Amino acid sequence: MRLTLYTDYSLRALIYLAQHPGRRVPLHEIARSNRISQNHLAKVMSRLSSSGVVRARRGRAGGLELADTPQQVSIGRIVRLMEGEMDCIAPCAPTGARGCVLAGKCRLRGLFARSVAAFMAVLDRVSLSDMAAATAR
Repeated sequence: MRLTLYTDYSLRALIYLAQHPGRRVPLHEIARSNRISQNHLAKVMSRLSSSGVVRARRGRAGGLELADTPQQVSIGRIVRLMEGEMDCIAPCAPTGARGCVLAGKCRLRGLFARSVAAFMAVLDRVSLSDMAAATAR
């Protein structure tokens, strides 16, 4: 399974915010510290802000901060937000005019769905706080 850069950037930015509690962090600081394009990061943070994960304030005293405590934000929540629901890693595609030749006999779809569910269950058990502490070491 492969996650997009969009998700990677969001996680890196959120971990950075979790490591700097109690202050608004300028976008350029997050971008510089993670070696991410400020333009790309602005799009990511806009989505996180509109989804209520971060609070953004413009102006001289502006910046970004987590809307919740780092303990309240699971990595799974962020992955779902940025990637959308991942029902299956390999969706079925019709083959020929009659559809999939394995229809009715294929067990791959169930296997892949269980794999994604297990993957997300692991991510749901890890918070931004856990990741921020691990990264700070």
